[in-house]
Amino acid sequence: MADNQKSDKKTEKKDKNQKPNIFKRLVNFFTNLRAELKRVVWPDRKKLIQSTVTVLVICILAGITLFIVDSVLGGILNGIGFYDVKSTSAPTTQVTTTVTTTAETTAATTTSTSTAG
Repeated sequence: MADNQKSDKKTEKKDKNQKPNIFKRLVNFFTNLRAELKRVVWPDRKKLIQSTVTVLVICILAGITLFIVDSVLGGILNGIGFYDVKSTSAPTTQVTTTVTTTAETTAATTTSTSTAG
């Protein structure tokens, strides 16, 4: 008897812990999201502009620093011959074609037949 009561309690817990359908989950998500956004302390205009300018200045300084480091290392590697800018291009092949006219072909065949006889 005790075993039957325990198994009944387990099935009741499973029914309570079952996931709600997708619609209820989405409604719950957006309700929680809205409640969380109400708790956020938004910065005032002055603080927002100050933070934005700070981020932009740091990005520009990082870009300039990376450009300088890249240029210096590229110059050093190019100077010692490890990195050659000219060798990075794909090799090209030149195709030469010769155009012969009908008169040249006739003259060449006549010359070869007259010397053969």
